[in-house]
Amino acid sequence: MIILLLKYGADPSLVDGEGYSATHLAVLFQHIPIIAYLVSKGQSIDTPDINGMTPLMLSAQRVHGMEPTSFLLKLNASVNRVDKTHGNSPLHWAVTSGNANAVDLLLEAGANLDVLNEKEESPLDIARQTRNHLIVHLLNNETQVRVRRNSRLLKALQKYEISLVAMVNLLIIWAVGYILDMNTDSWLLKGTLLALVTALSQLFARRFVGFKAQQSLAPIFLCCSVFWMFNTWFIYFVPALARIEYQLPFFLSLTSLVYFFYKTCRTDPGYIKSSEEESKQTIITLAESGCLDVRMFCISCLVKKPVRSVHCHNCKFCVARLDQHCIWTGTCIGLYYL
Repeated sequence: MIILLLKYGADPSLVDGEGYSATHLAVLFQHIPIIAYLVSKGQSIDTPDINGMTPLMLSAQRVHGMEPTSFLLKLNASVNRVDKTHGNSPLHWAVTSGNANAVDLLLEAGANLDVLNEKEESPLDIARQTRNHLIVHLLNNETQVRVRRNSRLLKALQKYEISLVAMVNLLIIWAVGYILDMNTDSWLLKGTLLALVTALSQLFARRFVGFKAQQSLAPIFLCCSVFWMFNTWFIYFVPALARIEYQLPFFLSLTSLVYFFYKTCRTDPGYIKSSEEESKQTIITLAESGCLDVRMFCISCLVKKPVRSVHCHNCKFCVARLDQHCIWTGTCIGLYYL
C-alpha cells in the first residue's frame, strides 16, 4: 500500500495531528521495511516532527528494544542532534525513559556524553535523578573508556595492540614451558609460579586487550605455538638429526601449515558487501517486488541475502553459505572455502 500511494503522488513528509511524519509513525510501530523504503526513496532519516524530535529520538524514548534503534543507526541517523523543545539528544531521551538497550546502542555509536539540555542536564545527571543504576553504570563505564582512549600511552598500546598481545603470548608460552621444565621436585613451587603467570595474564587481558584483540587471541596463540615449535626443532632436533631425510618432512609440514593457515585467514570467505547507493536500490527493488523481509534482506548490513547466507555478528557481514565463525582463524568459513 505504501508503494502504491507513493506511486500516485502521496507526500510522506506530511505530518498528522500529533506532528508525526510517515517515518516517525513507522518507527513507533516498528515497521522496519517501511522505514527502509521511505529512506531509500529520499526521506531524511533525521526529519524532525513539530517538536524537533527525529525518528531516532522517538525510538530511543518509546521503543524498549534493539530495533528499530539499531536499524536507524545503520542508516546513519544523527546521534547528537537535539530537539527544539527540551534540547534533549537521543541519549537524553533513552535515559529519561529508562531504555537501557537504546543507551547501549547509542554509546556504541559514539553519542556525546557531555551534551546538556535546556535544563543544563547531561544524560548522566538524568540517570542519577531517576536512580536507574544499570544506566548509571553504563554511562560511567563509557566515560572511563573514553578517558582512557585520550591517554597517549593507551593510544600507543591500542595502535600496536595485536603486536603486543603476540609478544605477551610468546612470553607466556615460554614461561609455562620453563616452569614445567624446572629442575626441582617441588610441585608447590611450580604450581605457585603457574598461578602467578595465570594471574598476570588475566590482569593484562582485562586492562589492555580490546575487543578486536580478543577476537584474534586464538589465531595469535596458534601462531605463537608454531613459532616455539619451530625454535624447538631448530635448536634441539636439527643438531641431533643431521640426515636430510629426517629434517625435510618436518620442514615441509611446517611450511605447509604456515602457508595454508595464512591463506585461510586472509581469503574472503564470501562476504556480501554493497555501497550505500546499492543498498538503497536493493531496498527499493525488493520492496516493489514484495520481498522486503528478513528472509531476503539483512537489516544489519543492508544487503540482499543469497540462499544459505547468514549474518555473522563477529565479522559484521553476511556470509554466503556460512558454515561457522572459526575462532582459530578469526574469520568465517563460507562459500570460497568449499
